[in-house]
Amino acid sequence: MISESDITEKLSRGDEEAFSLLFRQQYEALCFFAHRFVRDFDAAEGIVQDVFVRLWDTREKLSIHTSVRSYLYAAVKNSCLNQIKRSGFSSPLEDQGEQSDSTMLRPDAKLESDEISRALEKAIEGLPSKCRQIFCLAKFDGLSYQEIAEIQNVSINTVKTQLRRALKSLSRSLHYLQILLLFLRVP
Repeated sequence: MISESDITEKLSRGDEEAFSLLFRQQYEALCFFAHRFVRDFDAAEGIVQDVFVRLWDTREKLSIHTSVRSYLYAAVKNSCLNQIKRSGFSSPLEDQGEQSDSTMLRPDAKLESDEISRALEKAIEGLPSKCRQIFCLAKFDGLSYQEIAEIQNVSINTVKTQLRRALKSLSRSLHYLQILLLFLRVP
């Protein structure tokens, strides 16, 4: 396993293997991250590819003061925001992904799952912008408090506070679903 500092050093020397490894490790997660901003997988992939191209093109002048991962997330975020300004894409939302096999067996389970997904999506949309971004970075991208703080340019305490607020708000917004699910599960 190559350390963060080794990757940065190898990139600055033009090591194609280190670049390829970094690309393979981060590409997919960065595409999903970008998709939440631009809501278009093709555009998200294009943004992430452009970030990697710029990283390679500027490798000799590369000065990363955070982790490479945080640097890439921040670069993708900034590129997405620039793309949104230029072309008027809508605000971020996470796709809910594929349905499990069990929901395919029960049509009512798919309906329940869709309703829950829509309610969660609506509740996340209702969060204040900064709170929503921090929540998505933590819960969907699995970034650490430190990485989120670096990407958002805020303190770790701000990240913790925003996550607490997001969870409290989502809990209040989705409380009715807990009761609804209890009734739906009764035979």
